[in-house]
Amino acid sequence: MANSIDAYRDQLLALLPQGQAWPKHADSELAKLLQGIAHELHRTEKRAEDILDEAHPSKAFEVFEEWETMHGLPHACGGSQNFQERRSALIQAYQSRGGQSREFFIALAALLGFPITITEYRERLHGDSFSEVFGNEDSNYIWQVNAPTLNYQERHFGQPHGDVYRSWSNQRLECVLQRLVHAHRLMTFSYH
Repeated sequence: MANSIDAYRDQLLALLPQGQAWPKHADSELAKLLQGIAHELHRTEKRAEDILDEAHPSKAFEVFEEWETMHGLPHACGGSQNFQERRSALIQAYQSRGGQSREFFIALAALLGFPITITEYRERLHGDSFSEVFGNEDSNYIWQVNAPTLNYQERHFGQPHGDVYRSWSNQRLECVLQRLVHAHRLMTFSYH
């Protein structure tokens, strides 16, 4: 560190004009003044190097929250996470290319640990076989996600009237997929 501060001081001394009013030896009062300026130049250089590290989310600390905000993180689908989990989610969001194909959503669910299939509905047209699912024009925008259930609940004796008899869900999977699906598409979930 001292070597680079001395190098800054020597560069500043070399920029001075020639003459007795501008002493360039290291013990002069002018050299001591330039030594203080050299400290600040060295500090600024080191600070610039630190800021360069912040240019990628894998190394960011000071602007980590700004990186998260830029990528819409943290979001409700993540739950409570420690810093390492937040960094992993940020790097995944940074590297994600996104997509709207069935294959993209199937791969995304696989990353979350859920093997799914997607049934894509479409409008029934003249000439379609009778074995195909009937649908109107709105059916062109419906995807049914077929996934394993995580939360299965069944109604028991003594529960209040009006409670559902059975329910199936996978909140994390639903949250992540619903967050990324196109606004015009309706995504329904079927659990097995």
